[in-house]
Amino acid sequence: MADAWHTFPAQMGEHRAFITFNEAYAREADSDSRDVLLRVRAEIKRPNATGMPTDEEFPNLAALDEKLKNQFGPGSGSYVGKVTVNGRRHFFFYVTCSEETASQAIERISKETTYNLAYSYEKDAAKEGYWRDLYPTPDDWQMIRDLQVLDALREQGDNAEKSREVTHWAYFRDSSAARLFSDWAVAAGYAVPERQSSEGGGESKMRFIHRGTMVLEDITHHSITISRKVRELGGEYDGWETAVEKQHV
Repeated sequence: MADAWHTFPAQMGEHRAFITFNEAYAREADSDSRDVLLRVRAEIKRPNATGMPTDEEFPNLAALDEKLKNQFGPGSGSYVGKVTVNGRRHFFFYVTCSEETASQAIERISKETTYNLAYSYEKDAAKEGYWRDLYPTPDDWQMIRDLQVLDALREQGDNAEKSREVTHWAYFRDSSAARLFSDWAVAAGYAVPERQSSEGGGESKMRFIHRGTMVLEDITHHSITISRKVRELGGEYDGWETAVEKQHV
């Protein structure tokens, strides 16, 4: 099964974190016989003011990642994700090796990379380390989708700070839910040029618009609020689209 990695920002207490997880593992987590969660913690050598590694340190952290993956990944375990927060990076593996074997390997890798490493080795048959600490919430999934669109816009030379029209789409199983959502959207300041249109089987489609930038915090403020409301009414938020706005010279 091919890996499918995603990264998204999260707030952990007072600290900004970045979570990277392997989505593909979700399809095998419940059937995976490995019941030991190995967490390896690395102290970032020169974190910036937000506790994140600098560009200069990325190659060394990538080399550490590769060594850990080769040791505890395919063939001997499953590498399911990592969390970077407050000057530390935490790696998550489900393994079958003994704690002694894991400890010896981590000590060797620490010497090879000169990173200060610590670890925890604990039973986790329910895979709570994956589902609770790594797997996205519905809001996180929306942010992941937003980041994918923003990356595509950036590749086309988009100027994220330029305000423009943003069109959102939502679908509802019945027209009454669509009307309730339409009333909410208008009250929240969205333009709703198409209040509802009946589709086959009674489904209703909503199109609504706001003006804003492609700065992450700006677009996610809208998309997450909208997706929550759509879910509350039993509908499906189908995301947003906008035009590329380039910086004029």
